[in-house]
Amino acid sequence: KIGNYVINFNTWKLFKNKKFISLTEKENLIISFLNDADNAVSINELQKHVWGYKSKLETHTVETHVYRLRKKIQKTFNDNNFIKSLKSGYKID
Repeated sequence: KIGNYVINFNTWKLFKNKKFISLTEKENLIISFLNDADNAVSINELQKHVWGYKSKLETHTVETHVYRLRKKIQKTFNDNNFIKSLKSGYKID
């Protein structure tokens, strides 16, 4: 359970009330990692732990995945606050 949501990490589905969305593998991993973190998670931390690499190159992979995940959540659940952007990174409350 994450707030008002229930996530099934085995089937990669996020539920709220009687609605659900199917998650990609990376979306599932992003939510899992953010949920387990005590504080906001930086883009570099997500790159390292979700994608398995550390890069000094500028990449928008993390931002793109988070953006698409937020759009899915907004479309189905009308929720813009599931993943929050802070100065120090992303956070799920």
